[in-house]
Amino acid sequence: MFCHATLVGTPSGLTLAGEGGAHQSINTPLIGMGQPGLTYYEPAFADELTQIMRHAFAHIQAEDGESVYLRLSTRTIPQLARDDDDWESGALQGGYWLRKPGPGAEAALVFSGAVAPEVLAAYADLADDLPGLGLLNITSPDLLHRGWSARRAARWTGTPPAPSYVETLLSTLSPAAGLVTVIDGSPGALSWLGGVRGMRVSPLGVDRFGQSGDLPDLYQRYRLDAAAIVDAAAELFLG
Repeated sequence: MFCHATLVGTPSGLTLAGEGGAHQSINTPLIGMGQPGLTYYEPAFADELTQIMRHAFAHIQAEDGESVYLRLSTRTIPQLARDDDDWESGALQGGYWLRKPGPGAEAALVFSGAVAPEVLAAYADLADDLPGLGLLNITSPDLLHRGWSARRAARWTGTPPAPSYVETLLSTLSPAAGLVTVIDGSPGALSWLGGVRGMRVSPLGVDRFGQSGDLPDLYQRYRLDAAAIVDAAAELFLG
């Protein structure tokens, strides 16, 4: 006998700015990653959510399935025009390159969820100054971390060693590359990515409850806006 469910949490982090700190979920990404029997996703775009929900309804009914937590937002953001469906498999596995890095690229911006517009704006500002800059969309920090942890535990579990999915994603970057990670929640949900291949990381996120206000003001105050992302990249990559 098994019983699993799909759980939806909204809003994520500061994004419902007008409601104030009592409605802002800061540590929920870490809860989603740390709760056994629960798979956590944080999609940014509606087509990602469609694919993940279709998968979730099948997953929760499987005997070896789990409950699924969708960390969403009420924020309206521009949607992407897709050239193909190559991203769909990656979205279900935990992430995919929204803008693929150049060979041996030295830099990437990495994000989850509702901060997508700010990260895309920062990418446009930085692309000329950082040749080959990649843009990595993480739809499930949980699945990526889970796969990486299983890979590292293979020597004790007797599992045949094979690169985890996140190792494969990051292998397109130079081993000396730097990552700017951005999430509307605890920065720890993404900052661990630097440990996968020993990369430098500048993590942006929220480590305390926010204030009531309009979204641009709160994003600026808590360093989630495009200017903060550009500054973090400059500090990390340009010294």
